Amino acid sequence: MSSPFVFLDPYERKDNYRYFGREKETAQLYNAVFAANLTLLYGGSGVGKSSLVNCGLANKFYDTDWLPIYVRRSQNINEALVHCLNEAMKQQQPDWVAQPDATPAALVERLYNAVYKPIFLIFDQLEELYILGDAQQEQPLFHQHIKDILACSVQVKVVLSVREEWLANLNKFEKVVPALYENRLRVEKMNDLNLMRVIVGSIKKADISIDLTEPTRTVPLILENLRDERDGIDLTNLQVYLDRLYRKDTERKEKAGRDSIVFDPELVAKTGEMKNVLSDFIDEQLEQIEYELKLQGAPNPKGIPLEVLFTLVSPEGTRRPSNLSAIINNLPPNRQITEAQVLFCLEELANIKLLRLSE
Repeated sequence: MSSPFVFLDPYERKDNYRYFGREKETAQLYNAVFAANLTLLYGGSGVGKSSLVNCGLANKFYDTDWLPIYVRRSQNINEALVHCLNEAMKQQQPDWVAQPDATPAALVERLYNAVYKPIFLIFDQLEELYILGDAQQEQPLFHQHIKDILACSVQVKVVLSVREEWLANLNKFEKVVPALYENRLRVEKMNDLNLMRVIVGSIKKADISIDLTEPTRTVPLILENLRDERDGIDLTNLQVYLDRLYRKDTERKEKAGRDSIVFDPELVAKTGEMKNVLSDFIDEQLEQIEYELKLQGAPNPKGIPLEVLFTLVSPEGTRRPSNLSAIINNLPPNRQITEAQVLFCLEELANIKLLRLSE
């Protein structure tokens, strides 16, 4: 039985029916993108910036009102931008021949003349540019590209989403684009009232019952198990926790002979604190992947999935984009992990949503 919760993924446009608690911020972001052609969206990790754009903002528009183009750095943000613009042109003109040497500003103008609606360039997790990008070439070239795009004579909007601890790294960007900080929106962690709305709304949309004998205890107990004294409650962790409750009660209801899923204080107590939930889930999944590798003939599969996962994480804890050869080169040579084993691990890690193969 598949879980009704997004788990580690951000909300997308199609998830609007189950997206709660960010109505105010959605309205603020919608107003911000109309106030200026450049919007800087920032906040801590896990506050839901991607979901706010992909779901909240996206559902403020009809398809005829905008053309959103989502850009992630991958190996190089400038190459990724040109690629995304060429792909958008190809969707409009199937016979379009990609122009990798064209400037982003020229491609934006060409694209606008093909669609005649505002183009929104949305750069998610911009901090990757400053964590992984070359400070001498990639970063300054991107800054100049944004300046040139904003100077275009067509309707184009730029939304930059970045973790707030990396704002200080944008000082060189501001020198090229002085208006960088003029139209900005900070996304803060949700208060308990909105978090309760998220929990209750998500549960109801998933057709899950809350024990009617103690309805006022279940939701506060979930919040207690999620709360970190230093960092508060992370929205990603909330979805992971709800997913875990769902999976645990799926096992419990079969033993009890129930047809429906029920969240109650007993289930929450048995699930425990958040700090143990994600680590337990990852341990279980990695052990299963190791077992499958053993069945495939791997002589020593212990730790192989974790080694593959480590190659995809930067020292700062962000996703490190890598192609297959880069992953293999970053693996410990003494493990002698084969290409087939790496591919299998990547597919399985994608199946449990710890990574996306498309990125």
